[in-house]
Amino acid sequence: MSSEIPAKCEPTRVLEALKEFANDAMCDRCLPCPIATRQAIALLERVVGGRGEAEDLARLTRISIRLADAARCPRGEETANALGESLQNNKEEYEEHLAGRCASGTCRALVRFRVVPERCTMCGLCQEACPRGAIVGAPYVPYLGDNRPYVIREKKCDGCGRCVEACPAHAIERVVKEWRCQNRSP
Repeated sequence: MSSEIPAKCEPTRVLEALKEFANDAMCDRCLPCPIATRQAIALLERVVGGRGEAEDLARLTRISIRLADAARCPRGEETANALGESLQNNKEEYEEHLAGRCASGTCRALVRFRVVPERCTMCGLCQEACPRGAIVGAPYVPYLGDNRPYVIREKKCDGCGRCVEACPAHAIERVVKEWRCQNRSP
């Protein structure tokens, strides 16, 4: 297991591009761009956060079409076209997110981490690196017979991945969550 950061998934890339457009590149001379961009950002945050629904993709498609028609500057049109093309060309990846999975493992809400006990040297570096205090355990003590590897508490873990980077033994794995919300059909 390497500590390299995986490539970002398409929904995350588009979300970041829209945020950059909203914060930097938008000219703010007309209303369609700010309104549509903020709506698209809110919908993509739901999708990336594991709370998206099938209707969200349809809404994003409508937003991209309407923004392309209503934008008064080339930047707005380019942003709308990029969103529309992403939705069309990467439909499976967006649908995976709706099902609660991120194949690249970069969406924090859809990824969890676990300690591989056989590899854990009980050094404590992962625990020190965790900003949320989600890793429990104690460093290895040679004269104790009940040394146990560290454990990551999922409910406290925010998915930042700092523990993976800190572990010299590569004992922490990134695991893509397999779950569905109760209000969704299987």
